[in-house]
Amino acid sequence: MTTLPRVAYYTHHHGSGHLRHALNIARLEVVDLLVTGSTEPAGLRTVPHTRFAQLTTDTGPDGEPYPTPEEPFLHYTPINSAIRHRFAELHAAWRDFDPQVIIIDVSAEAAIFARLCGYPVIYRRMPGDRSDAVHELAYASASELVAYYPRRLEESSYLEAFGHRTQYLGMLSPTGGAETDSAKPGGRIITVQTSLGGNGVNLGDLVQAARSCPSWQWNVAGLSTGSIELPPNVRLLGVLKDPAKELAAADIIITSAGYHAVAAAAAAGRPTILVPEERPFGEQAAFAWALAITAGIPMAESWSDVSWPDLLRQAEASDANALRKALFVSQESFKVGLLDLVSKASEAGS
Repeated sequence: MTTLPRVAYYTHHHGSGHLRHALNIARLEVVDLLVTGSTEPAGLRTVPHTRFAQLTTDTGPDGEPYPTPEEPFLHYTPINSAIRHRFAELHAAWRDFDPQVIIIDVSAEAAIFARLCGYPVIYRRMPGDRSDAVHELAYASASELVAYYPRRLEESSYLEAFGHRTQYLGMLSPTGGAETDSAKPGGRIITVQTSLGGNGVNLGDLVQAARSCPSWQWNVAGLSTGSIELPPNVRLLGVLKDPAKELAAADIIITSAGYHAVAAAAAAGRPTILVPEERPFGEQAAFAWALAITAGIPMAESWSDVSWPDLLRQAEASDANALRKALFVSQESFKVGLLDLVSKASEAGS
């Protein structure tokens, strides 16, 4: 009987993307996996060779970050009992599981803690300008680095400094790699994917865009209410549990440049326009620009000061499968890359 490598996977408290990456790796069933975090990914425990360790949340009861000392130290280092409990729980989970390697997705503090505990670390690289001293320290703490996108999308200065020890696994299709029909639906329908909260699309900007293109129907996933009157060609769909059907029915998708939003658009196989939302380190802007330059994906830097008729014409003329071609890899390729990465990092702890 083959013994699977033991891998611990740390998930960041913010957002759901880190949980999805952990679940993707669990479903490959090629490692014995311990996932740690404040939120358990739905369905994780039904996957063989997988377990979850709950950690005390590192934010307050209202979800807001704890205050930190005025003198900056790393990215987020509050001084309180909740943080002490969290790291004690984390260390206990690792001690009991005895991982051969720990993947950190993503926290400089957790990466440095894991290294100080004596574990080989694989640290996840994300897009954007992460040349600050804290990220440099996190990279230095890692035995290996990993990115869930192709190497050709990487920023050149990062490649020069760290590309030699980064495994570019690429992106797994959220639909399991199934092809979709790239023929245009023909209804002049735009599906807009946006995030909840202050970083999502401004409804006023969206309405202005829709009014400049009255022959198009604009369906907005992620918004359910608005404080301004909507023109007849705008429909708010609210938060969709699975937007795949709406995306596949669109003639054009307009989406943020968040990792999983882009993955969903790529899986739909529709012409896509990227409009990055504001994120720390310029994460979405960097990802959108990389896709625009390397794969010809139309983009706008913001919703305002854009000629939407021109941008829609550009999207209509683009390759509906360009995102898929630029990002997706086979499950087998991802597996091979992951196991090679784990093997290399494990050697540091042997």
